[in-house]
Formats: sequence, structure tokens, C-alpha cells
Amino acid sequence: MMNRLIKRNLRHIRLYSVEAGVAESGDLSSREKAMAAALKKDQQEQEKLKHLVELKFQSRDLISKLNKVPTDLINSRLKKLNDQLDTVSPEKVKQLDDELTAFMIENLKLPNEEIANRPWSNITNQKKTIDPLRDSKNSSEGTIKSSSSTSLLNKHPYLKPTSDYNAYSTQELYLRQLNHSRHSGNLGSHVTNVYRPQQDIKNPLTIDELSISKLLAAGCHLGHSKSKWRPSTQPFIYGEYDGIHLIDLNETLTHLKRSLKVIKGVASKGGNVLYVGTTKNSELQYALEQAAKRSNGFYISKKWIPGTITNFTQVIKQPGEKRLEIDMLDNPTNRRLSPSEADELIKPDLIVILNPVENRNCIDECLKARIPTIGLCDTDMEPSLMTYPIPCNDDSIRVSTLMLGLLSKAANEGIEERINTVKSYKKNQRS
Repeated sequence: MMNRLIKRNLRHIRLYSVEAGVAESGDLSSREKAMAAALKKDQQEQEKLKHLVELKFQSRDLISKLNKVPTDLINSRLKKLNDQLDTVSPEKVKQLDDELTAFMIENLKLPNEEIANRPWSNITNQKKTIDPLRDSKNSSEGTIKSSSSTSLLNKHPYLKPTSDYNAYSTQELYLRQLNHSRHSGNLGSHVTNVYRPQQDIKNPLTIDELSISKLLAAGCHLGHSKSKWRPSTQPFIYGEYDGIHLIDLNETLTHLKRSLKVIKGVASKGGNVLYVGTTKNSELQYALEQAAKRSNGFYISKKWIPGTITNFTQVIKQPGEKRLEIDMLDNPTNRRLSPSEADELIKPDLIVILNPVENRNCIDECLKARIPTIGLCDTDMEPSLMTYPIPCNDDSIRVSTLMLGLLSKAANEGIEERINTVKSYKKNQRS
């Protein structure tokens, strides 16, 4: 008896499981069919909406072509259409207008602010409250969900938008880049007072533009370590920091202005200026060349040959070298030089030394020949060896180019002053 009950229960359980499996498989198949039908319907709607968008662009193209048609042809075409409409009953014409308006409103799904300006609209002069949520919902229905808004499409009529499930097109990426540059392109820090090294050489400062802040920015205040200190530079030292002496920029500015007046006076009197800066840096060599051209002077950028001044006949003199006499306007004259004048030593009236520590021979020869010198004096240099020392950092290329630009600019001003004085003198003599 007990075995019969167990067997009967097992048979009912087996039948129930089989029926449940069949029901579950049936539900799965119906669900798959429903999903396939929904996907197919969604695809059809998407294709329909894409077709409507294409029709919209085609309509715009046709309207643009119509705007280019001559007025005479349009008038003749309108007249022909009116003649054809006259043959149709008024009820039929009104029915066609209503159907066309309904088609435009129903299929295009334009927002109210765009429909109001259309000639076939019936809400032109109506004042009603616009619900932004409802309008946005209505405007989104019947169009492809795209990253391009309606205002963007109105601004760019030839833009072909893509749906959200596709990648951005080339046109949309370009417009996004333009929008980003317009809104966020100017964000960030605005850098001013940017240092441009070429300005110190091509467009140097003048005496009036010189200030302590410009000297500080160039690094003129940085000296050498305490182990290389010369006690004679004590009046030029402001203090020390981390074992390095700091130069007082007030002293630098005072001595620099004095040197600028000296070189300007020498150039205004017609004197020759020689720039000496022996270095392997090409930028400083170029600065020396430009400074010499600006002040009608000379420069030495590679090496100072010992005896250049004291033993001139053996070091500098070249056989067959021709010399010319120039006037105060820097123009050559027609007078021939005598043999004694041709062989006479022409010494520079002023020498500017950028690195006096490496050019000690040049300083010794200037002292023997009694030639005044202007030199950059660091804390490891003896300032009494130079006539007009300028306490500053002589190891920095930026400081050297700054000083060269200032000195050559002052010399150029002296040359212009001399030329203007001579021209005014000759003009008064003629009158």
C-alpha cells in the first residue's frame, strides 16, 4: 500500500515537471517573438523617421533652388497653377489645404516657436502658455534622437545628424570642437610679461625703461659663493642667501646709468667702441654682432689675442690693408691718408668687457694704453681694475644680452645726436 502511494506521487510530480517545462518553453518562445516584433517595429519607425529627415533636407534644398529661380519663371508657374486650381471646386481646394496642413503638423513635428512663423500655421497670432516639458516632448517625438538640437539644425541646414546609438559624424565633431573653443577656449590663466630673449637683442630697452624689476627678472642680483668673494666688492653686496652673495640692485642701477651716459657721450663725440665677450655661446656671439652694428663699433667674440693693443703691428696689422678717413656723419672722404697716418695705431676710445675674469690680458693692455673700460663686475672680480664697473652677474647669458642691448642702444642714441647736430650745423652755415 505504501509503495503504491509513493509511485503515484512520483508520477504526479513527473507530470507536473513536464507540464511546467512545456509552459516555460512556451513563455520563452512568445517572449522572443514579442522582442523580435518590438525590435522590428522600432527599426521600421527609425527608418521612417530617417526618411522624414531626408525629406526635410530635400525640401530645404528644393526651397533654396527655388529661391535662385528668376522671378519671371516663378510668376508664370504660379499663374499656371492658379489657372489649374480655378478649374477645381473650392471645396476640393480647401480639403487639399487642410490635408496638407495636417500632414505638415503631424509628420514634421516642429515645435510651436517654429510653427508660428509658417504661412500654413494656425497659431501665429494666438497667445497661449507654452509648457516647456510638453513642447520638448512633442518636439522630440517623430524625430531621430540625435546630439544635434533644432537650433543647431536651423543654423546649419546642411548638417546631417546621427542617432544616439551611432558614432558622431565628421560634421558633428567639428561643430562640437567649435562650441568647446567658443565656451571653454579662453579658460585658464592668462600669462603676461613673458620673457622673450630675442627682444633684448633686436629691440633693447632704453635708459627710461630701465628699472630694478627688469634687473631682478634678468638675474643681475646673483653673485658667486662666499669662497670666491673679493673684499673690494663689499659696497656692492646686499647680503647672502644659502652661501651665495646677493648684489645690491640699487648699486647696479646707479653704475649702469653712469656707464650708459659714458658710452653715449663717447659715441656722440665720434669715438670707437669695442665689445669684448669671449664665449662659445652662439646667442651671445650674435648679441655682440648686433650691438656692434647698432653702435657702428667692433666686437671680439672668440678669443682675445695677447698684444692686440700693445703689440698692434705684429698682431692686427694686415699687409695691403686700406684705411679711409670718415667725417662726423660716418661717411668716407676723398682725402688720401699720408704714410704716417696709414701706419698709425688706431686705438678704441672705449672697451666694453662682458667677462673680465677670463679677459685679464685685455684689462692689463687697456691699463697700459690708458683706454677706459666698462665691465660687468661680479663678486669674484676686482672692480678697481675697470674704469666704470657695473656690479652684476657676469655668468648669465640673459644678463649679458640685456647689458649689451642697453649699452648699444645708448651708443646709437649718441650717434643719432651727433648726426643731427652736424646736419643742423651745416644747414645753418648754408643759410
